[in-house]
Amino acid sequence: MAFDWSQFYEQQGGRSVRPTFASALGAWAGEPGDAIDLGCGDGVEARHLASRGWRVLAIDSDPGVEERVVVGLSPEQASLLDVRSAPFESLGDLPPADFVYAGFALPFCDADRFPYVWADIRDALRPGALFAGEFFGPHDDWFGRPGMNFHDRAGVTGMLAGMEVLQLVEDDRRGMSFEGPKHWHVFHVIARA
Repeated sequence: MAFDWSQFYEQQGGRSVRPTFASALGAWAGEPGDAIDLGCGDGVEARHLASRGWRVLAIDSDPGVEERVVVGLSPEQASLLDVRSAPFESLGDLPPADFVYAGFALPFCDADRFPYVWADIRDALRPGALFAGEFFGPHDDWFGRPGMNFHDRAGVTGMLAGMEVLQLVEDDRRGMSFEGPKHWHVFHVIARA
């Protein structure tokens, strides 16, 4: 099933930054540096970073991303953004970064491509850099959908081997999605390289 991301992003208008992102940014003790926002979607987090002086590579496959992400930024802030309309799986090597954010994006990477994308993310993280994002678990209602990947707790823990795990919260509950009622099984992760 194909998702209509443009419609989803329009419905998300006006939301604040996601809690995992806010917690990760709160754990950053240094000056603003280089960030990557994978699957930047509506651009809320990318704009937040740029407005605070971060240089941001914002990537999303939705064709309207380039116009959407810079909305409301000053020319100086917008100059800190490099927005690319492309599937993040197709980018290959990512540039070195101090913060990589993938908010609810990585589960929508094809399972066959995911190990390579994850290796690219790990390679991009400078020493002391932060990763924040979500992974979907096997209890999720979308488990088994084509073009997605899912991981149990042991799998998520294994992916984070060698990193300092600052947060690993498992959310396994009924809730709502843009398609209606859904059982969510999500791991919210913050880890330091």
